[in-house]
Amino acid sequence: MRKLVGRVLVSLVTTAVAAALLAPTVAASPIGDAEAAMMAAWDKAGGPTSPLGARKGDVYPVGDGFALDFDGGKMFYTADTGAKYMYGPILDKYESLGGAASSDLGWPTINEVPGLAGPDSRAATFSASDKPVIFWTPDHGAFVVRGALNAAWDRLGSSGGVLGAPVGDETFDGEVISQKFAGGAVSWNKKTKDFATEPAALADQLKGLQVPVDPTAAINMAWRAAGGVNGPLGAKQGGQQPIGGDGIVQPFAGGKVYFSPATGANALESDILAKYESLGGPVGSDLGFPTANESDGGIGPSSRIATFSASDKPVIFWTPDHGAFVVRGAIKAAWDKLRGPTGKLGAPVADQATDGDSVSQRFTGGKIAWNRDTNTFSTDPANLAPLLSGLQVAGQNQPSGSTTAPHAKGFAWQWWWLVAAVAAVLLVVLVGLLVLGWWRRRDARRAARAGAPAGDYQDDHTGGYDADARWPVADAAFPGARADELDADDPDAVDTTPTPVVSDPALSRAVFRGAAEAELADDAYPEDLFSEGPPEPAAEDDVFSEGPPPDVAYPDEVFSEGPLPDIVHPDDVFSEGPPETVAGDDVYSDDVFAEPDYSEPPPTARTGRHHAAVNGAEEDEPAQPAGAAAQPSAPARRPTIHMPLADPYQVPEGYPVKASAGSGLYYLPDSALYDDTVAEIWFASEDAALSSGFVKAD
Repeated sequence: MRKLVGRVLVSLVTTAVAAALLAPTVAASPIGDAEAAMMAAWDKAGGPTSPLGARKGDVYPVGDGFALDFDGGKMFYTADTGAKYMYGPILDKYESLGGAASSDLGWPTINEVPGLAGPDSRAATFSASDKPVIFWTPDHGAFVVRGALNAAWDRLGSSGGVLGAPVGDETFDGEVISQKFAGGAVSWNKKTKDFATEPAALADQLKGLQVPVDPTAAINMAWRAAGGVNGPLGAKQGGQQPIGGDGIVQPFAGGKVYFSPATGANALESDILAKYESLGGPVGSDLGFPTANESDGGIGPSSRIATFSASDKPVIFWTPDHGAFVVRGAIKAAWDKLRGPTGKLGAPVADQATDGDSVSQRFTGGKIAWNRDTNTFSTDPANLAPLLSGLQVAGQNQPSGSTTAPHAKGFAWQWWWLVAAVAAVLLVVLVGLLVLGWWRRRDARRAARAGAPAGDYQDDHTGGYDADARWPVADAAFPGARADELDADDPDAVDTTPTPVVSDPALSRAVFRGAAEAELADDAYPEDLFSEGPPEPAAEDDVFSEGPPPDVAYPDEVFSEGPLPDIVHPDDVFSEGPPETVAGDDVYSDDVFAEPDYSEPPPTARTGRHHAAVNGAEEDEPAQPAGAAAQPSAPARRPTIHMPLADPYQVPEGYPVKASAGSGLYYLPDSALYDDTVAEIWFASEDAALSSGFVKAD
């Protein structure tokens, strides 16, 4: 019994020890799975006699997977891709770009295989979302084809098609990505999604080809455009991070790449990135996301510029001498018109400053200031301001920090509609009052001619309408009316319309000069004027008519030589001679509604700089009265001004003097600003410019 118990205990201990010793080899492990899979693939390829040769060392982790070295190549493994191998130039190209650890190609998805270009060509594909491939030929070497270019290459037959094998890696030029092949080239615009090819006829086969780009592929594209692992961004630092709602940011050793669906992926580096983040980046600032990779600024040895998505098109511009500053809005528009950093103002040396309605910014070559209220610019030096004449900055008159509302689609209320409606209503009311007043005066005169009693007048004179709060006193009162029934103040004494109103004293003198009632103004009030039916146009109507007034409104007796009939118009109302013909263009001018001056006739034509600028020619001389003797016509004169041609910088023949209506300055051909000034008017001579009110530019 004792021997039996001992044997059982020995068996149990032996089993436990065996289980403990065998556990590491029996239990599954990631590195064990990787090694088993890679060795199985090696054996399948031919083992020591395969292109890989003999095994070297142990399996080691790389990124999210594992690798194993061989004398002639390398094996890679992940749970998703399995064990795949490469060797020779393909492996060298892969590792030169960072390999599995730091490139954006991902892991190999197939073993290296011969390409379609021939038995000597080799190819390997990788796991990145834009489906990259490394293709090698002994004549050209190994190059990566990926993304939209790979999709187009495949559509055209890949290496076995008309384009053949790649002869270079992709290149970047702003929004355009291009790659050359043995038989031509393919380009793709990442904004418009359009393809271009060489030969051009191949592009027809690419119409409608859709190339989806996910955020990771877009970020990798921006990183490669900036130089990849060997560029200023360097290697990736961690993974992608969400930012600003639907945005993503990917940190790198030397900068960051920002992505949004609206702007795509774009890279910022060191100094410009520091300025951007100091303002709050895409979340805390109002700059928005970057819209393009940071690029060369165009001046000096190392200037840099980056653009952003805000509606006023801001940029951050950096120079090593002054640092990084934001230029945006109206100042940016003026800076661009003056040729930006390569122009006379140069690079910014400070951010914008606001003082009331004025926004200003200093540059290496001067200063720009903009008034938000008047939408006008001033500059230092001052001779740059005429170059900004006429520059309109839509939507930039909001206070600092405000944003412009997006343009509405379809119907949208505009505030000026209300102003226009009020003005139209006032115009209709004014016309109605004038017409109604004319009708009342016509009826009163008709009653006076007929001798019918009107109102409360009991004397031997014809009466008028009772005065009330609606009508002026002069419309109701006729000679002989009782003063206690009328207001003491005559509102018609203040002439507020272009139609003169005959005052009570003047009318009294006209009636009681001994003229009999039968002699009252048959000539002054023609029968046709008071006939039944629609009235003929009178003086009041001519204000709103086109062309000269009809003769019936002014009988010949009124404007005949000699004294005017007192009963119609007192001596102090009209001066001698017929009135000037009112031109149609002057109906609503200030001269019509201004207080009339009857001492001297008004001038017959307007002159000066504004007239020349608006009409471009002198007005016609007033027409001669009918029956006047014909005068010899003056010889034709050459116009002294000329409007700009299609090219505003082209000098019209015979008009060498250019002028700016906005600044009031004119420039002679020997002026220092002559070539830089945009002409709005051309003059035949300096005297013509001076006579038109312009001042010579210094």
